Amino acid sequence: MATSTQKVNTFGTPHANRVMKHIIKFLLLGFLFSSACEVVDGITGKEETPTLAEVELFPVLLNGEWGYINKKGAMVIEPRFQRAYDFSEGLAVVRESWRWKYIDETGEEAFDGYFEDLQSFSEGRAAVRVDGRWGYINLDGDFIINPRFRGATPFSNNRAFVRSLDYRDYYYIDEFGNSLDALNMPSDMDFIESGSFTEERALVLEDGLYGYIDPTGNTIIDLQYAEALPFSDQLAAVLISNRWGFINPMGTISISPQFVSAGTFNDGLAPARKNSNQFGFIDKTGTFVISEQFDEVRSFHEEYAPVRIGDKWTFISLDGVQITEPKFDEVEPFNHGLARVITYTLNDENEVEEEIGYIDKTGRYVWFPTQ
Repeated sequence: MATSTQKVNTFGTPHANRVMKHIIKFLLLGFLFSSACEVVDGITGKEETPTLAEVELFPVLLNGEWGYINKKGAMVIEPRFQRAYDFSEGLAVVRESWRWKYIDETGEEAFDGYFEDLQSFSEGRAAVRVDGRWGYINLDGDFIINPRFRGATPFSNNRAFVRSLDYRDYYYIDEFGNSLDALNMPSDMDFIESGSFTEERALVLEDGLYGYIDPTGNTIIDLQYAEALPFSDQLAAVLISNRWGFINPMGTISISPQFVSAGTFNDGLAPARKNSNQFGFIDKTGTFVISEQFDEVRSFHEEYAPVRIGDKWTFISLDGVQITEPKFDEVEPFNHGLARVITYTLNDENEVEEEIGYIDKTGRYVWFPTQ
């Protein structure tokens, strides 16, 4: 199932009725509905697609079936799904009775539809596959871009990266499904996993070189880097002469190339390695504020970063303090105040199985690992 998840940088060893229904429901429950109906998109001049309020529920596995808990660890949607994913824009992707579908915060099916594959919602749209072709639906479940792509990615900045039905081309489309066609846009882009816009820049790849385009499709930063990462916190890591540095959204070097490895900035810090085989975090001057001491790290999210020490993971705060001893076999970044943690166990057949739990930002279990 190709859910839309943001790529995590790792270093080291490597019909309007539907919307109204939800508005009423959220008001009754005391939730705030975030309406974007009057917000005008600066690129197209069109009104942005309204989205539902975020739902702070978390998928858990219990006795082989998936359900959802709230932030306090109380079961809200009883386990009955064969697979369940995070909520995004008020809806979540689940598999039940061998069928993929979307559910709302009560666990009810959001709308009818039979999809071969589907992704999470982003900017009020979601990519779904029907008869081998990808298209986009809105929050009512209605197609707003008919299925005519071989591959599709989530919308960002009212743009999405898609693959042509004949497999030959990768290109960007606008919110109406029209391909972007700018004068100095790369003519033959290659596949790139991180094909989303951040800081109004999208990373593009052509003939082995990376550069950046703006939401109109114009090349803003020439394709000249052997390796590069998306923008975050107004900076992007790029490889220059075998060392990583950082550029600003106009392509000017902000932190000189000096690092053996570097990741994306978030919360003002970025993972980096310079003088050792271990990793730390630098600030926007390129200075290490958390020393090189970890075997593997990932970027900060919600002011905490996953770090691996030896063969176990934990999290550190912005000042480098661990919230628990390293004890998890795998972790995911914090989301709405909780982080998913995984421990490996051996079953009776001596096979490795995963147990999934959640911790809060103090390191306390909200949901002890289960399977």
